[in-house]
Amino acid sequence: MKFYVTAIVLLSLSQYAVADATLTYSQSQTGSKPTSFSFLIKDQRLRVDESSSERVNLFKQSGTEFISYNPQNQQLDLINPEILKARVEKLDQQRQQRIKQVETELQKKLAQMSEKEREIGEALLNQIKYPAFYGEHTQIRVLPLKDHKTVAGIECRVYQLIKQKQRIKELCMAPAEALGLGSKDHQTLRSFYAFDYSMLSQLMLAMGKSDFTVIDYDAQQMPGVVIEAIEFDQQQISQHTKLTSFNTEPLQAEQLRLPENRPDNDPEKATD
Repeated sequence: MKFYVTAIVLLSLSQYAVADATLTYSQSQTGSKPTSFSFLIKDQRLRVDESSSERVNLFKQSGTEFISYNPQNQQLDLINPEILKARVEKLDQQRQQRIKQVETELQKKLAQMSEKEREIGEALLNQIKYPAFYGEHTQIRVLPLKDHKTVAGIECRVYQLIKQKQRIKELCMAPAEALGLGSKDHQTLRSFYAFDYSMLSQLMLAMGKSDFTVIDYDAQQMPGVVIEAIEFDQQQISQHTKLTSFNTEPLQAEQLRLPENRPDNDPEKATD
């Protein structure tokens, strides 16, 4: 009897490990109509479906690339580490050229300022010249709270993002097991989080912009799945995203592929 029980347990664990996943979120933003989006996860791929768009968005963990396809005009956009690096370098060169055009004039103005004004001015200049080291994002601190919330029937832990003593964002994270996510699907989702952070932060900094609130969950030791995200503007909620439903029902392989009638130069065709 013990052998049969063990076999049943192992079988159930095996089925659990290869389960697919669908996570659906609602999103409301001040001044905009409510929307929703879903993550469909299967075989190291993640598809993002948005209620406000007909685009097909596909993230591939192997190769770390994101493809966005517009079926209306058949426009396809691809981004991977190599393409991202090239775009970042180009944007950074453009930013450096703009800085050179105004830096001499700024230095003249700094020389005429009082010591206190010069300190402020030099800090702002450093923020413009070296946003990765002096940008607004470097002022963000993550504060893990003891508080827990329940969203869509899932208990999650609350983390607050603080900048200059102001709460700017609140995240609620839950263990993957609480949603029934297998380890592979969980890793695909975490890889997508990391890719999204890397892409957005690098592009923003290359343009000289650092007022973003996306963070590196791994670096901040925030394990699990994002269940809720609340952004604040002057302590008022400006955007609210939360999980509304989830399931681990099997997905068809076709759901994690782009439509067949897409451009011939689509790199995804070679790997379907």
